[in-house]
Amino acid sequence: MVTDCADALFRSIRKLPSKDAKEPKKEWDDLTFQFGPRSFVYADASRIVSFASTPVEADRLVAQFGKKYSKPKPAAAAGGIFHLIQFDGDNIRTKEVALSNDTILKPEAISLHYGSGGSEWHQKFVKKLHDKNNGLSILEGNPGTGKTCYLRHLMGELKETHRFYFIPTASMGILSKPEFIGFWTDQRSHYSDKKFAVILEDSDGALMTRGTDNRDQVSALLNLTDGMLADFIRLQIICTINCSAADIDQALLRPGRLICHRVFGRLDYTQASRLAESLGRKLPQTRDYSLAEIFAGNDTDEIPRPRMGFAA
Repeated sequence: MVTDCADALFRSIRKLPSKDAKEPKKEWDDLTFQFGPRSFVYADASRIVSFASTPVEADRLVAQFGKKYSKPKPAAAAGGIFHLIQFDGDNIRTKEVALSNDTILKPEAISLHYGSGGSEWHQKFVKKLHDKNNGLSILEGNPGTGKTCYLRHLMGELKETHRFYFIPTASMGILSKPEFIGFWTDQRSHYSDKKFAVILEDSDGALMTRGTDNRDQVSALLNLTDGMLADFIRLQIICTINCSAADIDQALLRPGRLICHRVFGRLDYTQASRLAESLGRKLPQTRDYSLAEIFAGNDTDEIPRPRMGFAA
């Protein structure tokens, strides 16, 4: 717009790069163009608005600009969608990430992936997420037991009713930032028809008994999942952990705050072989398996480790 309509540029506002930004760059905030005594076009990141002396002229201007400069709407994702939360030191922003259709599991696949009772538990959990506005859910299990796979499916199944956000492990300090509350206030004003769910993967450190290194994060989770702040922001926080729930700060496990606690375990040989057969594979050994080992096919042998010892 700036290049094509430089002579008509009436007013412009540009963002200066943050001092803490890893890749500083200038960005336009909004632009206003004047095409006559009473004809203006205003554009920002999400809107093109025209002002003119007649409705016909206003329609013509906005249609002309919209056709040339509006970004085409991306095709609807077949799978779920989550919004990666990014913090550059000054602003909290989101980046949309679309998941593929194959991340949504069929009902029979949930039983195969998560063993006996897995499908029934999933249905109860989904109902709770529909019924409750805020609270904490904890998915516990060793790496490779299917926690992330399940979350991808959940995002796809609930994409019509929920808006999912993801906070990377390295950015969990954002939970205790004052800007965090303002960010959710803005999100709530734009997406008031959705329930909000925040995903925290490998969040052991943020949930463990309060100490000098995690006190702020645990306190933030307590406030966000219960109490008056939770009533205002209305967040469902879903955490995955590798540690035992016995190591978690007990205040987080209080009834009323905790929506769900599920342990994702390894599949016994009978269950694992059923899943392997559905994938056209055969397990090499009679033992229990993680989902990661089953999907890896024949590459499930343990890596040999050299033994070390000491002699007197």
